[in-house]
Amino acid sequence: MSDRLARELYNMLEKMPKKPNRILYNIAVYQDLQTLEPEGSTRERQKEYVVKKLSLCCMVLLGGILLSLIVWAKEGFDAQIMENRLARNAYGEGTKSVALVASDTEETVELVLELEEKAYTQQELEDSLKTFLPLLEECVLGQNESFDEITYDLNLVDGISGYPFTVEWLTEEAYIDYEGRLVQDILESPQLVELTAEISHGDFQVSQVLPCYVHTKALQPGKAEMLARRINEAEQESRQEKFMTLPSEIDGKSLRWSGKRSHNGLILLVLTPILTVLLYLGKDQDLHKQVADREAQMRLDYPELVSALALLIGAGMTVAGAWRKVAADYLIRKRETKEKRYAYEEMLLMLHEMDSGVSQTKAYEHFGRRCRSASYNKLATMLSQNVRKGSANLAALLREEAENSFEERKHTARSLGEKAGTKLLAPMMLMLCMIMVIIMIPAFTSYF
Repeated sequence: MSDRLARELYNMLEKMPKKPNRILYNIAVYQDLQTLEPEGSTRERQKEYVVKKLSLCCMVLLGGILLSLIVWAKEGFDAQIMENRLARNAYGEGTKSVALVASDTEETVELVLELEEKAYTQQELEDSLKTFLPLLEECVLGQNESFDEITYDLNLVDGISGYPFTVEWLTEEAYIDYEGRLVQDILESPQLVELTAEISHGDFQVSQVLPCYVHTKALQPGKAEMLARRINEAEQESRQEKFMTLPSEIDGKSLRWSGKRSHNGLILLVLTPILTVLLYLGKDQDLHKQVADREAQMRLDYPELVSALALLIGAGMTVAGAWRKVAADYLIRKRETKEKRYAYEEMLLMLHEMDSGVSQTKAYEHFGRRCRSASYNKLATMLSQNVRKGSANLAALLREEAENSFEERKHTARSLGEKAGTKLLAPMMLMLCMIMVIIMIPAFTSYF
């Protein structure tokens, strides 16, 4: 489907009065495709290349739009609240987080409700309680060291991760409010307060009394906190039911509930065209990289190619015969290794031109232009001049060229090695700093 859509899009762009040449007939892409594969119609290959890019972009665009619509629809479905009821997950499916919006005639409050899953067996609850109680006491203490000296707010958690229990707290609100905050600023003497934890899960209930002494103060709860308490109570009371009913009023004022939906679908819809454009441009970058890799490979093969020609011509073979011999050896290696070498492929293409009637000098010139390299242009010029004027010392010139190219390759290898060493300098400095820190911190600690 995406291929058909891409071809129709290409034909539509091609029929426009003012054609988008940067998309359809990009010169850089044309040159890269011609460089990578000189044979055949480059214009047709460019068309297929553009169609493939458009097909991939269409696929990403359509997929992104479809996914964004699905996400948007799912968010809308999850945000729906019918008759003030929320569906909870079945046993084993985990807690469901629901974003809620409560609005009355004066104020709108946003809340996040953690709607837990249904039911555990009685035996499972009794076994879990044995390890739950010590952890609960530790969590309640918060920053305090013990219940004998409470100087910080208590952390009255309503549950512990990994346990199914819900905890409700009973306390003397003159000293500790229902969220564990200390109410009074200053006390003449520590006051003993019994903090009672009502631990429950469904019909399972246990009470745990924690005696403690209190000191400091906290703010009184606001409307949002009161409403949170109401819905938590409603959630706890409906654990065995499929739906939870949200409170319909607070302080004598009616509440209107609505789900708070996120905008992930819209964000995905906006990001999809951006991703499509980046993908389209990235395909051209991949093509340019292939051309750069081709040029690097040809520079690497140049010394060996010239050296082989010099050896064969020095042994008495003609230039054309030496050329055919080197190309034939490459074909044998290619069948064995399945590795494509662009320099030798250009040699084979030149032989095809000569066999089809192109003169030897013209074939050498075409070879040099296709290689798009100063070294290969120089080689093509030497061989072309040898055909026109003749040269008794061609083998010596080729040997000298081979030696120079080997030296140039060594120099290039040294330069790359130096660059690699420079890139390693930053990680080495970072490691040195880390070692200095590891050494200096214990020294300063022991000294002071």
